[in-house]
Amino acid sequence: MPGPLDHLTVIELATEMPVAIAGMLLADHGADVLKVEPKGGACFAHELSRKSWDRSKRSVELDVDADRQSLLGLLAGADIFIHALEDDAAAALGLDGDTLARDFPHLVVVALTAYGADTPFADRPRGEGLAAALLGTMIDKGSPFRPGPVYLGHPALHYGQAFLGVIGALTAIRARRHIGQGQRVEASLLDAMLAQSPMNNWWQEEGISYIKAGDSGAVDRFGRTRLVTGMFECSDGLFLQIHTGGQGGFKAAMDVLGFGDRVQVVKGAAEMSVPLSDDEYNIARVELFDAFKGKPRGEWIALFQAADVAALPVLEPAQVLLDEQVEFVGQRVALPDPDFGTIYQAAPAVRFNKTPCATPRPAPAVGADNGALADLIARRRAALAADGKSLDRPLEGIKVVDFSSFFAVGFGGRLLSDLGADVIKVETPDGDQMRPLPDCFDAAQRGKRDIVLNLKQPEALEAALRLVAQADVVTHNLRPGKADKLGIGYEALSKINPRLLYVYLPGYGSQGPKSLLKSFAPLVSGWTGLLYEGGGAGNPPTRSVFGNEDYNNGFLGAAGILMGLERRAITGEGDYMECPQLHSSLWTTSEHFLDADKQVVYGFRLDKEQAGYNALDRLYRTTDGWLCIACRTDDRFAALARAVQQPALIDDPRFATPRERAAHDGALVEALAPFFAGRSSADAFAILDGAGAPCEIARETSWVREALWQDWALASNRVIENRDSMYGHVRQFGSFMHFSVTPGLAKGSAPRLGEHTRDILGEIDYADAEIDTLIASGKAIQAQDVTGRIQSRVSAA
Repeated sequence: MPGPLDHLTVIELATEMPVAIAGMLLADHGADVLKVEPKGGACFAHELSRKSWDRSKRSVELDVDADRQSLLGLLAGADIFIHALEDDAAAALGLDGDTLARDFPHLVVVALTAYGADTPFADRPRGEGLAAALLGTMIDKGSPFRPGPVYLGHPALHYGQAFLGVIGALTAIRARRHIGQGQRVEASLLDAMLAQSPMNNWWQEEGISYIKAGDSGAVDRFGRTRLVTGMFECSDGLFLQIHTGGQGGFKAAMDVLGFGDRVQVVKGAAEMSVPLSDDEYNIARVELFDAFKGKPRGEWIALFQAADVAALPVLEPAQVLLDEQVEFVGQRVALPDPDFGTIYQAAPAVRFNKTPCATPRPAPAVGADNGALADLIARRRAALAADGKSLDRPLEGIKVVDFSSFFAVGFGGRLLSDLGADVIKVETPDGDQMRPLPDCFDAAQRGKRDIVLNLKQPEALEAALRLVAQADVVTHNLRPGKADKLGIGYEALSKINPRLLYVYLPGYGSQGPKSLLKSFAPLVSGWTGLLYEGGGAGNPPTRSVFGNEDYNNGFLGAAGILMGLERRAITGEGDYMECPQLHSSLWTTSEHFLDADKQVVYGFRLDKEQAGYNALDRLYRTTDGWLCIACRTDDRFAALARAVQQPALIDDPRFATPRERAAHDGALVEALAPFFAGRSSADAFAILDGAGAPCEIARETSWVREALWQDWALASNRVIENRDSMYGHVRQFGSFMHFSVTPGLAKGSAPRLGEHTRDILGEIDYADAEIDTLIASGKAIQAQDVTGRIQSRVSAA
């Protein structure tokens, strides 16, 4: 398939969903992905999600236990091997890291594990629901429909783990070009949860935070922070979301809603730094809900967008594929399908000018390429030409210049910084508008260097251009046309640096009817269906879900940058890359699609009780709480049937296969529920766990902030501590990917405004006197004090 990765061969050992999603991301962008499936396919192979997650791949069936040699033959010709085996299972098959490194020294091995061998959960069974129950993720976003933990309607841990796997794989491919060998990369479901948590979770010695601890979806979660973002029901019973971020956004929204005379005007870029008064708090957290019921959704959205306030409708998954913006940019693709005739899906998310991706091929049937197995085994990868350069960290030597503001682009850069890239944040004299939100800003910007340049001044622009001339990557999310006006558009910068990868991550795209609209998380997520995913069948949309487009766009931005750099390593040329938040949000709901009549088809769907997807992957109520099970495979189902003292279920023809069990799901729920209803969570857990039926008691308190104080988390660099940050003593989340040869290293807090201006100007050949002149004239700014605390008035309390 054409695309930036069309020279890479990937073997996907297809037993878990995140492996399939990671393979899809690579295949979408040109990699030759071979799906190695068990006979008849994995337990989810018959589900509708296959139509998306396995598109553009090939498929062979192998009993890996009995025919290990065929798998090894395939690996001999591969660049990347993705699996979800735990260490003991991998070792039993001779697929452990040491053995593969010995037998296939060129191979990059990506292990998408449950928790990681270096964590206290290493011996717990795998399952997205189990991880969410054990780690408290089910309680992160409370439900408006019932109390207690809620099953994740959006598979955020699966997508997050897939993103980390692909970022890790492509990072190791880059390192291989220097060190001449592959390595093992590990990213667990635990890592995926932590990677989608830093925006709202840190520890600061005085408890400073822009958001309240606890239910991060609660209507008053922002407390007195001058920010409104949430879902509101309108007079026609339809739902929308607004976000008042950006200069003057809060006041503009209040004007539209009729509260303008009761809200103070805050000038400058620091609106969010001024706490709400008592009356303003009551408006923002209470009165708004009734105000929205005064007009229909379409009228509200038109009014907000005219006032330059971010606002979007809340839709079901895949409905947005019919939107005019999606149509304009060609982000909807039609594929022939044996069941529906034609289906409509989201196109590949990341776009490159010089190496465009092809329209995906339909997903193969299980074993569609069995007849070609001998030829596939005979393939050999091209000889590896490495330059012999040693690396301490895998992205060492890569320089990224970031002109963005807010979270998504910065978060992608932070991931690259943790892996060794030198990421330089370029700010205006007013600073990033997210700076007043300390935990959020730090989550996206820590580990970077910072320079302040007033790009409206020719002398400062010249400094920026000198910086770009030495860069590998430039990133920004300015509204369309603004970069060109400032003199940092693609055409200008590519002439200065033909090897430059120019990366644009806007809200909606560089062109189209919505391209000039403001975009903030989680609005695009709601627009693309996540809130209906989380609400459950037959329910209204829920107010918030775990995971959103800020994280997803950051993940995809980082992955796209690595794709572009890998392509540059072959061609020697730079390129233009674009991945709007719209594209990333569409891609992370890709399990859903439209049928031939352009009606929504859910790939899978949370039930009305918000308990799970089916009888064997769900929460069950006990006498004192909830127990989550994950027993979809034949062996796990058999263990469950014996544990609940119903062995006859094993031989019941209604439940003989995963497909039959899905077809008779209601009957299976009825058969299982009484066992749990009559027991405590602890008793039910003891019985199932002792019988080998995977389960976890669902926590009803959050765990994620507890992780910040775990010694193992600090030792593994998943948590880092900084006693001398500009916020004082902080603990925050660090590395999410783990490399066997060239490890990453998360370190440092976010930079002060202009903290490194002098150093960076010196690196691009400015003399001391020239630097003094730029700073004295205000065209550049150097932080006067680079130690000690800064003042922060932001607090959700």
